[in-house]
Amino acid sequence: MRLVVWGAGELGGRVAIQWAQSGHAAVGITQGTARHDDLRRAGVEPRIGSAVDVLRPDDVLLLALPGNATQKTAVDALQSTTPPYRAVLISSTGYYGTPVGRVDEQTPAGKTPHAINVEAAERAFRTWAGASGIVIRFGGLYRPGRGPMSALLRRGAAPEGAPNRTLALIHYADAATATLAALRHPAPESTYVGVVPPCPTRLDFYTHACEAASLPQPVFTSPLPHPPAEYDVTRFRRDLLPQPNHPDWRDALAI
Repeated sequence: MRLVVWGAGELGGRVAIQWAQSGHAAVGITQGTARHDDLRRAGVEPRIGSAVDVLRPDDVLLLALPGNATQKTAVDALQSTTPPYRAVLISSTGYYGTPVGRVDEQTPAGKTPHAINVEAAERAFRTWAGASGIVIRFGGLYRPGRGPMSALLRRGAAPEGAPNRTLALIHYADAATATLAALRHPAPESTYVGVVPPCPTRLDFYTHACEAASLPQPVFTSPLPHPPAEYDVTRFRRDLLPQPNHPDWRDALAI
């Protein structure tokens, strides 16, 4: 079965390469040519542009474009095409806005502007993909050199925010493993929360991060009027990522 990855960047590229290395055809669609040599060497057919003219009904599709607005534009472009055998949309825990209490796949969308936009992209995707569609709401993706630690180093200071807000995280390698499992699962659920608990609060993360980077201690806004949110990943662990390779959020402190 052929995999088409629309958005073969950091996450999508990993998935395309691992799919090709398992002996199956893969097409990696990018916005530029910077990754094309790496994709080609790994057995992935690189392309620029859109999946609209590439996708076949017997394909599996991964939508992993950068940014919610770009994902929504891609989904809108697909509305006139026949959905493939399976389609996976990479979404985010931004869907929940500022979550309160226990958070799982059934938790309603938040009311922040970003949450409203994420929900709109998911809704358009489900309208198009129907029963073949899977949404994975990943937390913040990271690896050495990319993620909240690298953003901290670029800024030279922690971003403002409440100290007791939960920082949902997952390593790129674990996200790729989970995405491949979703593409291959014989009977997947329609939605997954892609986070690896235990999750730090912003106080936990940025206190440790600033110390590791020899930066001034972080300054926070007023605390949220409720305890930190807790992500329930029972479904995610059961179907897609039983044993994360990076179970400790402190891995995100690597420079």
